[in-house]
Amino acid sequence: MPHDPANPWLFRRDELDMLEDEIDGVFDLHEQSRDPVNRTMEETVIGEQTKTEDSYERRLSDVLGPDALLEDEPHVCEHCKDGFPEGVALKDLLSKKRDPLYVRSYLWATKVFVWARESYWKQGMRNRDMFRVNVNACLVPVKIAFALAEEGHGDAHAPSIAGLEYDLALVYLARTRESLGALRTMGLAYADLVWMIEEADALAAEIKDRRSRFPSL
Repeated sequence: MPHDPANPWLFRRDELDMLEDEIDGVFDLHEQSRDPVNRTMEETVIGEQTKTEDSYERRLSDVLGPDALLEDEPHVCEHCKDGFPEGVALKDLLSKKRDPLYVRSYLWATKVFVWARESYWKQGMRNRDMFRVNVNACLVPVKIAFALAEEGHGDAHAPSIAGLEYDLALVYLARTRESLGALRTMGLAYADLVWMIEEADALAAEIKDRRSRFPSL
C-alpha cells in the first residue's frame, strides 16, 4: 500500500492513546519502586529519554518560537497537537487505509513491549537493557504517528517537523534494538528475540527511507 501524505490519518487514535498509556505506566511503576539500586538504574535510562525530548523541544523552539510548546504538556508541540482535533468522532478521523510503516512498527512495538514488561516487572529480569526496552519500544510508533500528523498540516514548517519526528523514531528504535541485542548476548533464551531484532533492523531501513523525503530543521 503506497504512502499517502495527503491523508495523515493512517493510524488509529485509540491505538496511540494506548501506547502513551503504556509509556506512562512504566514511569508510574518506576515511581512506586522502593529498591534503591533499581531506581538508580531506571532513572539513568529515563534520563536518557528525557534528554532526547529536551533536545527535540529546543530544536522546535528555535524554529517555531518558545510559545509553540504547551506548558501543561511537556514534550508536546502545539503545532503537533493540532493534528489530533478534539471533539471529532474517531470514525470520522480514521482512513480506510493504514500507513504500512506505522502498522508494522505498531505490531512490532506492542509485541516487544508486552514481553519486556512481563519480563521486567513480573518475572524479575531487572536489568538496564530490559528496562530500556520498556521505555523506548512504544515510542517508535508514537513518533511515526506524530510524523504522519505533521505531513497533513501543509504549512511551511510541517515537512521539517515530520522529519524530526522520524529522527526520534529512529533514535528510540536504535536504543531498543541495541538493548535487545545486549539481552541476546547475555544468553537470554526467548523464541521471538531473534525476530524482534531482525524486525527492528527492517523497520530502521524503512524509517530511514521515509525520513529521506523530508528536510532537516
